[in-house]
Amino acid sequence: MVKGEELSDAIVYNKLALLKKDFFGYIETNTVKVDANLPVFFGYVVSALENSFPNISDDFYDDFIDSITFKVLDASSTINDFEYVKKVILNSLRLKKRKDADMGINIVVGLKLLKIGDEVHALEYLRNYWNLDVMLGAAVAHCYYTLSLREFTQEERERKSRPGEMELLAREKMLELSRRKPSLQKLPQLELEDIAFLDKIFWQMIFLSLEWFPSEAWFVTVGLEKAKISNNTEMKKRLLEIGSEQFYNDINFLREMYYFKLEGKDAGGAAGVVNQLIKQYPDNLEPIFLGLKLSLLTTKKITYHSFRKLALTKGMPAHTIELLDFAFDLLSKENKEAFGHLADIEKNYPWLEYYVTILRYLAKDFFSEDEVRQKTAKRAILDSLEKYCIEVLKSKEPVR
Repeated sequence: MVKGEELSDAIVYNKLALLKKDFFGYIETNTVKVDANLPVFFGYVVSALENSFPNISDDFYDDFIDSITFKVLDASSTINDFEYVKKVILNSLRLKKRKDADMGINIVVGLKLLKIGDEVHALEYLRNYWNLDVMLGAAVAHCYYTLSLREFTQEERERKSRPGEMELLAREKMLELSRRKPSLQKLPQLELEDIAFLDKIFWQMIFLSLEWFPSEAWFVTVGLEKAKISNNTEMKKRLLEIGSEQFYNDINFLREMYYFKLEGKDAGGAAGVVNQLIKQYPDNLEPIFLGLKLSLLTTKKITYHSFRKLALTKGMPAHTIELLDFAFDLLSKENKEAFGHLADIEKNYPWLEYYVTILRYLAKDFFSEDEVRQKTAKRAILDSLEKYCIEVLKSKEPVR
């Protein structure tokens, strides 16, 4: 890098990832050498980091050291030797820059101990950070729960009318998480190479919590968030089934179920959810809009006009209905009618002129012979209309 040149965070992040990959490869093939010369190795890490990134922020710098530390511990065969662990911690800590330098190292060490099944010592390092992140909170609760299984034999557990002390601590931690609702960040600051073991722990504790606290909807909510992040369709389906059954009067879970059905191209299932929503929320316009959206995707005129009539009856803003009329005719390949709707909207609602201009441009692409452009235009039109209409229905005022 040229001296004095400043790189954007995105570029720095990508270049750091390449350097990290090189070090990970070296650690994997030279574990014994690294363990025997920790000060030399970490000195080499810092030298490479400072030479390649002289203006790196303290956050990026410390996160890099944490990632290397986890990899050293993960690759080592002497992880059960606590003198060795302390030596790694000491060498890592003396290089870090932030005031809370020990936090990242403690989490790194705790997670490594958790990964190898040493819940007793993992707790020592993780217990103070349980409320920073849902994954960490679940990890701490998992430690307590695993230790509870060692308190009594299976027969003793079956005879006991009340859970033991460790299980109570696990339940308390999960319940406290549901109250504090920390973020679900997937521990980005540590850049763990493999978090499969953490994912497994997370799901175990979520489903245990739903058994312990069946009326606490947050466990389903955070589970759905995690399933989306990790593209875990199986877990998403399982949680939606729980949510729509146990919390059938919560519109959020039914809405999620609707979109899940759409993703799976299950129009019948989505229609069933819409009908349920309309019955449960007769004065809410959102279920009617979801029915209209489904009609757009299936392009069934009878269904669309049925929902359109209901929308008018329930007082859905006229300009949103006209926008949806445009979309329906467009998707039905009614070119003349679609552009006619745009002209009427532009005339009747002059403050929508900016949006009509965009829609007209996208509509022309919709009739392109280029299949990719056509699909892109369709997606853009449907997504933008949905966002616009939902905002209008939330505020009951036109979005200008």
